[in-house]
Amino acid sequence: MKKAIVTLILIACSSILASAAEIGFMGINIGMTRKEVLNYADSNNLIHVPKNRDVELFPVEKRKILNLSVLPEIPEIYLQFYNDKLYAITVIFDEKYVSYDTICKKLEEKYGDYTDLSPRWRKWKVDGVEIIAEKPATVKYIALEEFLKVTNFKGENGLTSDKKIEILLNGL
Repeated sequence: MKKAIVTLILIACSSILASAAEIGFMGINIGMTRKEVLNYADSNNLIHVPKNRDVELFPVEKRKILNLSVLPEIPEIYLQFYNDKLYAITVIFDEKYVSYDTICKKLEEKYGDYTDLSPRWRKWKVDGVEIIAEKPATVKYIALEEFLKVTNFKGENGLTSDKKIEILLNGL
């Protein structure tokens, strides 16, 4: 009996982890290690892994970003890591092949209705990950907690954007 209960608990936990682990692009998911991403990309016939795959966009922080592509439809995929865990994916589609509307429809099929929108983007929040579709044809997956840690981001007066909005709305 105890063995059956433990088995059920393990199955439930693994399905929760599996659903969180499925947030990402083409099998490259938030939370993977750099080595897991490279092994997966190397084994995938569609993903191009260039010899100079590290892009140094933050020289002051000595932080590198992994750069991949799926040519010609996706000229750039940028992957950012914190403590060897993937926390941000930026997929830049060539709008000649994939439109913003097509991206949004697919994201709505997978993640449901968006949680926020503007004339330039739509946003979903799933298991601590923010998914943003931006015009003309870009998708970003960002693990918010890790993003805030690595960037040390705070809004004016040391407040995060969400906290500031909460304070403003409470003032109504």
